[in-house]
Amino acid sequence: MPTWRLYAALLVAAPFGALGGPFVLLALAIGAIAILAAAVDWQLAGDGRRLRVERRLASDKLSLGDWNLVELQLANRTSRSQRVRVREQPPTGFGLDVTAPMFEARLPPRGDLTLSYHVRPPHRGDGAFGHVYVRVEGPLGLVRRTFRQVDTARAVRVYPNLRELRRYDLLVRRGLETQAAGRPVRVAGASTEFERIREYLPDDEFRRINWKATARRGQPLVNQFEAERSQNLVMLLDAGRSMAALADPPGGDEGLAVPSTSAKLDRTLSTAGGGDGSATPSTLTKLDRALNTALLLAYVASQRGDRVALLAYADDVRAFMPPRRGRAALLTCVQTLYNLRAEPIEPDHGRAFAFLAQRNLRRSLVVLFTDLSDRESSSVLAAHVLRAARQHMVVCVTLADPNVRRPALARPTDGRSLYEKMVAQQLLDDRAAVLASLAARGVLTVDTDAASLNPRVISAYLELKQRGRV
Repeated sequence: MPTWRLYAALLVAAPFGALGGPFVLLALAIGAIAILAAAVDWQLAGDGRRLRVERRLASDKLSLGDWNLVELQLANRTSRSQRVRVREQPPTGFGLDVTAPMFEARLPPRGDLTLSYHVRPPHRGDGAFGHVYVRVEGPLGLVRRTFRQVDTARAVRVYPNLRELRRYDLLVRRGLETQAAGRPVRVAGASTEFERIREYLPDDEFRRINWKATARRGQPLVNQFEAERSQNLVMLLDAGRSMAALADPPGGDEGLAVPSTSAKLDRTLSTAGGGDGSATPSTLTKLDRALNTALLLAYVASQRGDRVALLAYADDVRAFMPPRRGRAALLTCVQTLYNLRAEPIEPDHGRAFAFLAQRNLRRSLVVLFTDLSDRESSSVLAAHVLRAARQHMVVCVTLADPNVRRPALARPTDGRSLYEKMVAQQLLDDRAAVLASLAARGVLTVDTDAASLNPRVISAYLELKQRGRV
């Protein structure tokens, strides 16, 4: 590619050619010299092949909706200064913190340089960086040559927002330490793990009385049981059409209140980015938000020693992970969920709960991430949830739809907006009726916006653990 200097040299020859006569020979000589110099410059610019570019990512696992650092390491192995233009090819659709993936720099002789930018993936799954192209100028500045850097194309995976785990690590640890320092959870019938014999209190059940110890001591004594620490947490993820809708952006409406194990912990969680913070764009779907919260919940449960299971479904079961404990459970969850997408089909809740029942799990805490759309489908979901609640402790987590709440809260200005307000209010009333019926039958419901999803779910889990209701 010629530069402006070569064009300028050719333009200098043009006026002499226009004069005619002997000046034509002078114009031809100038043009020939310019072309010859450009050929020499093109040949010398071939040392650009000795430039090396290496792409480095801060992590092999890109986080959904967050800024991820990308570095380009440039190495000049030539003995002259190189003025280069680097063209990067990030995955299609990724957000960039630069106007264009094009960089200009000057490399000193045998020097190195690092260029950096950030990408923000808009969805989970597989992506790919393309090749890096480097354009160098010849030493005379007359031409530029472009070279493709080999071995720079790279496939990447976009995972749910793993940085949330680091953000919550200290806060969750403080909350768990606060619980561990308090009184142990003791609920009659919660488990069969014997702790000690103590004196009878007026609110103790008669079936807990240890008659042999009572006869020996001459006063009523009861057996005390401690709530079992290691239990099953089963997360059900609805990947149907309703979960493909956009989630409520941070700062949306408040959801239904959920009792918190620690009010201070709940406030701290909310302040520390309960809705993924400003780094997360509002284009994330409800399933994306639910996945981030599910990973955080799996992390907290593994810290508590619980076994974590996972079931994702749409019209059929898409993924299942049997109960696992510790770090292995969290890593398996990440690998299972990174490419899960919401599908434009009606979810089959009955098939998912039937699949879960066939696993013959003991009494577990089942956390269902879903959404309530129309009254008919919500009634079907409620029937399956109530059936599962006979064996398990079920928590139904639903995300509010901003497209419904916004017109319901707006003041109508014309007939159209009044009609939209009435329809939206009817949908909210139907939603509230289904949630109320579930709550009346012993199902804990968490209906909230995206900004409060993480603290509400974690607080509900810690509350249930403290009360020994799992």
